[in-house]
Amino acid sequence: MTSDQPDSSAMNGNLEEQEMAPQRLRARRLPAGERRATILNEASVFFAEQGFSASTRDLADRLGVRQALLYKYYESKEALLQAIFDKVFADRLQMDFADGLSDRTRSLEDRLVAFYQRYNQDENGISLRLFLRAALDGWPLPTQLVNVLLTRVVGPVVDALRTQSSLPALAQKPVMVGEREMVLGLHAAILFHSLRSEILHVHASEDAASAIRLHVSSFLRGASSTMESLHSDQAPQALSATAQAG
Repeated sequence: MTSDQPDSSAMNGNLEEQEMAPQRLRARRLPAGERRATILNEASVFFAEQGFSASTRDLADRLGVRQALLYKYYESKEALLQAIFDKVFADRLQMDFADGLSDRTRSLEDRLVAFYQRYNQDENGISLRLFLRAALDGWPLPTQLVNVLLTRVVGPVVDALRTQSSLPALAQKPVMVGEREMVLGLHAAILFHSLRSEILHVHASEDAASAIRLHVSSFLRGASSTMESLHSDQAPQALSATAQAG
């Protein structure tokens, strides 16, 4: 994580008067709330494209304002990045839409398809790029997202699969390593479709909804027999062991 503080000379004088910078694209004046939102939205795209090592000075140039104005709204580069994470990943960190996975009035296939369509509906490459960059740069966000995934998605899906196969409930036997890996494998397949589509631009179906249903239905076709195998006496100890929470 790299600090990127403004030039001391840029901090002098009235910040709003300094907003219009010579030699830059001139940004129109905006109310404070709108200016803050504009900075946040543009910074999300900027750091997704350029990486977290990119300078806030270059971000300011892109916005058509002085660097000092950025620090009026966000006290540091780290504070700006954290605000980006909070905005871009708020829905996934809360994962309220995962509640539908426990709705047994619908088939598990329909529940999973609906979940992943919602999970991917705002995917335009920005969140995926930010996620990957955060992981490589050591930010805690990716770990937080995976932990939410484990509690809000893996648990309910394993519970539903066990019910279908008349296997012990989670209250009797916690999620096993093999079950966790099985469900995360589905998640990885759908995430890789997004990566191919939005970042690699290669060999990805343009119909994301159909691709999601294909991955889900393929997963479920083998899930029952795999679950029964994992719960048998012949299951490898490494896979039948209890998965650590979070």
